Amino acid sequence: MHFKKFFNDLGFSEKESLIFLNLYKLGTQPASIIAKYSNLERTYVYKVLLKLCDENLISVTTKNNIKYFFISDLSLIKKYIKQKQDSYKKLENDYQNIETELIQFNKKYNFDIPKITIYDSLEWLKNIYDDIYNYVIKKWYLSIKLFASNTLEAAWNTNDIAKRYREDFFSKLKENQIFVDTFLWNWISLMESLWRVKGIDWLNNLPAANSSINIIIIWSIVYIIIFKDVPIWIRIDSEELAYSMHFIFEHLN
Repeated sequence: MHFKKFFNDLGFSEKESLIFLNLYKLGTQPASIIAKYSNLERTYVYKVLLKLCDENLISVTTKNNIKYFFISDLSLIKKYIKQKQDSYKKLENDYQNIETELIQFNKKYNFDIPKITIYDSLEWLKNIYDDIYNYVIKKWYLSIKLFASNTLEAAWNTNDIAKRYREDFFSKLKENQIFVDTFLWNWISLMESLWRVKGIDWLNNLPAANSSINIIIIWSIVYIIIFKDVPIWIRIDSEELAYSMHFIFEHLN
């Protein structure tokens, strides 16, 4: 194994490895000589040599007010490795306490910070529908809120795969008698009117392309799906946001 790679593996840079190696080759020298031999700036080399002193890898002495650096014994490298091993072993032993502390911190504050998950692939679109459906069934919810754009322009270029995923999703909701409280932005190209509709049979015909949007609210979770060539979906776990949207939808009519 080459020394530079070995020294790099200890956590030192290429230049630090070079400075140590040149100091060993030249013997006791001031920083200026090591810098010239290494073709590096003197102030930088001086700082590195002081760092190596702090790590107990090299030693320093003063003569005529000039610091001379030297390597007293190569076994100091082995001693340095042993110190690092002992240090990491202690960290490993302390990890359990740190992990417990972090988990408690997470439990204390996780309700205050919304959790946001974002994906942008067609494969993950199926996963988001499965995620919504499984969450509804697991929690025994009897209804969900759906806000969707329903413009003619968006329907011109329907994504067949996205449409199939959505049809399967609504079919499973219907089989389990889950009510979909639906609000639609309608018209040709602009969202010129907002209607509240009931029923689930015709929701399969909603657009699934050209940036059409579905927003699904289930208790304290908000799902946002933007249909493009590569669909984007977002899950936001936030009671404050979900409750605000519940309130807005309930007062649309």
